Amino acid sequence: MRKPGRNGTSGNKNEKSLARFKPKTVSEKKNNPDVWSKIARHRTDIAVRVILIAVTVIAAAGFFYVKYLNREYSSYKVISQANISVSVGAKVRRFGNNILIYTNDGIRCLNGKGGAIWDETFQMQNPSIDINGDVVGIADYNGSTIHMMDSNGSLGTINTGKPIRKFNVSDKGLALAILDDTPTTPIYIYDSEGNHKAYFSTSMHDSGYPLDICITENGYLVGISYLQVFNGSFKTNVAFYNFGEVGQNETDNLVSMYSYSGAVVPKLRFIGNNKAMAVADNRLMFYSGDQKPTSSGEVLVQDEIQSVYYGGEYAALVFRNTEKDADRYRIEIYDGSGRKKDEISFDDEFSEIFFDGKRVIVYNAEKCLIHNVGGIDKYSGEFDSAVLTVLPTNVSNRFVLVTNDSIQTIELE
Repeated sequence: MRKPGRNGTSGNKNEKSLARFKPKTVSEKKNNPDVWSKIARHRTDIAVRVILIAVTVIAAAGFFYVKYLNREYSSYKVISQANISVSVGAKVRRFGNNILIYTNDGIRCLNGKGGAIWDETFQMQNPSIDINGDVVGIADYNGSTIHMMDSNGSLGTINTGKPIRKFNVSDKGLALAILDDTPTTPIYIYDSEGNHKAYFSTSMHDSGYPLDICITENGYLVGISYLQVFNGSFKTNVAFYNFGEVGQNETDNLVSMYSYSGAVVPKLRFIGNNKAMAVADNRLMFYSGDQKPTSSGEVLVQDEIQSVYYGGEYAALVFRNTEKDADRYRIEIYDGSGRKKDEISFDDEFSEIFFDGKRVIVYNAEKCLIHNVGGIDKYSGEFDSAVLTVLPTNVSNRFVLVTNDSIQTIELE
């Protein structure tokens, strides 16, 4: 008997059978439209599933974010407490996430749990404090010394040699000070070690008397409002000086100046490093630019401004309400471009107004209002004990309350 396939007959049959299991070549697939349509449908199905999952996740995230923004709180609970002692007459200020307590004898810095960070002693009659970011300066009115500190401790002491009328500090450890030296009024910029970096000299006849001064966080730009009186009339000049490379090419580093006839401008502040806001008795003026600030808008004011508060990208103007049955104060909130973003009210005298991101907090010893700028009141209620100051934390619904004898961490609920 001959073996199968010896003459090729059986072998050809086996080869034909095995051919059915060989993978198709590219050319064969091209000639098979069903294969390509199945692959296309499969890919389309995967893409649709991915898109649906992404849309679902985004929609869920948006839902919970909107729910968070619109969540209101009606009470709070104390989740931790530390005992401290604030002496009679001492003043308390927020300093980032820390607390400053100062008197005529010195200043100390505590963390949010009451732990001591540093302590600086001095003797002052009327201490004045200025805070910019992570730097704080404290000086005595008519004194000649500015103590400079950051969150870690002392940066140095500045001896001006002349009485201090007003001063500001920058987040880079610089101090801008108006000094008294008749018949001129000198303005110096010092570093934290007391070295003067720049100098102005003004007089009522030439520039006018400086009403307010401000310096940016990075220390490059300085703003000064000068009141000038002549022939029975007056005007205010708002001047900006640049101490970076751009200002070196300008006379006295003056890069821009704006005059306002018949207006007094007692408040001038930078909002960040590239915007500034000035408050006159009859208008608000806004400026923008981190090298040569230019006028970016004005808002005429009809009512008398009671006070002004700055923070982050916002400024709050406080007016006394004259309408019957209205809350005592009307608070208008503007951004650095002069756009009115919100208006809220408060029916009692208040200790402070400050901004925490997109939130504005208004409080006194007994009551507190927490409001989302352009949104809703997150919390409006009373404190259980008299509060000296309020600090936000990294958790949105947790705050630190400082009283005369305790530091409480509370959680809104």
